[in-house]
Amino acid sequence: MVILKLGDFMNNVNNYNQKQINPAKNFVILTIGWVCAIVSTFFYPFVFGVVGVIMGIIATKYGSKKGLPLIVTSIICMSIGLIFGGVLLNYLTHYMGF
Repeated sequence: MVILKLGDFMNNVNNYNQKQINPAKNFVILTIGWVCAIVSTFFYPFVFGVVGVIMGIIATKYGSKKGLPLIVTSIICMSIGLIFGGVLLNYLTHYMGF
């Protein structure tokens, strides 16, 4: 019969669903997420913002602590894009020459 301490049991519960991922793959996921978060401020906030949130969730699911700031930033940039998207796009096209 195996006797577990309370701390051992909680460590097993906390690590049950966490999968480890290759750091290079995690870097790619986070980079795609950050690019989509920034792009969602200017173009198609629903599409790029949601992709940024999903990439943050995937990174967090695989054990990265950098996924949560990505989720928050994607939501903030998506909100800014929804509210001020037309104004920012008009500014870029008129004053910056795009």
